[in-house]
Amino acid sequence: MAGVSAGTVDRILHNRGNVSEASREAVERVLKEVGYKSNIHTSAISLRREYNIVITTPMASPGEYWESIQNGIGHAIQEYSDISIICRYLNYNQFDIYSCRAAYNTVMENNPDAVIIGATFITETQELCRELDNSRIPYVFIDSSIEGTNPIATFTTDQYTCGYLTGKLIRSMVPDSSEIAMFGVKRIGNQHSSNSTERRKGFIKYFAETPQTTIKEALFSMLNPEENEKTVLEFFRENSRVRGVAVINSRGNIIADILKKNGIDGITIISFDLTSNNIRCIRDGSISALLCQRPELQGFNAVKSIIHYLLYKKKEEQVHHIMPIDIIFKENLPYYREFMEV
Repeated sequence: MAGVSAGTVDRILHNRGNVSEASREAVERVLKEVGYKSNIHTSAISLRREYNIVITTPMASPGEYWESIQNGIGHAIQEYSDISIICRYLNYNQFDIYSCRAAYNTVMENNPDAVIIGATFITETQELCRELDNSRIPYVFIDSSIEGTNPIATFTTDQYTCGYLTGKLIRSMVPDSSEIAMFGVKRIGNQHSSNSTERRKGFIKYFAETPQTTIKEALFSMLNPEENEKTVLEFFRENSRVRGVAVINSRGNIIADILKKNGIDGITIISFDLTSNNIRCIRDGSISALLCQRPELQGFNAVKSIIHYLLYKKKEEQVHHIMPIDIIFKENLPYYREFMEV
């Protein structure tokens, strides 16, 4: 309402300076309009505290999806720099269920005041959340939402709709007689990620309503990349009518690079997320489209929700926040300027 950031409002409410007079006047005008009243005693006690936020997400590699989420978290910490916050990262290998378990097992040892969870495996996340619930420690989900848990907030796209939309998009981009492939990733522990499971359901649902199309499923490996070229080439030798490929994670570049290297063209590839490698493939045309889910905004809003809860003990009325689904082609890629330096 005032046209300023949440951090600016927070500084004005608690008189911590570092704001322009114009911003102060705008915020104070809105406060008067809505009849805002604060509990000064509670706020003062909260602001003197040091807060320990544990962040357990997949490991972040440069230019990849989870780095974007961590950038959003870092931006929020900077925005709320007047509040004493310690962030402890407990990262895990998202393709290895045992790595996830090891990270989750150390969460409580770090005595968190709150936890941000980037969930991959359903059962392991449910077990961690039960511990947090029993200890009355608030937690927020980013990137996914897990059933049977009680977060104070979640920030994710509708993964089922992402899968459905991927099917609809790829069907519109390949010849009617084509077969279509869906590629997923092998994981140690033989467990699918929660997001991939929901995307697959949506994808299959779309084609259940379009029964004339044949769907082929395949897996490739992130932990044994030397196997991938052999696996992918063998798949296309056995499935020569496939003209569309949906990679239901952010690794579409792996399939695109193998096909390009081996001179296999005429294949439409759709994948997820503006990673540096996917941006390269969109630019050279080896990936046709990407579905994106605002990872920086997810990370920023997760921290914002936790800070508001810790300071004011106020839980949001709306728990589940659904991010927009952006569809990126080569033609509109330049308008996503925040990614162009990746």
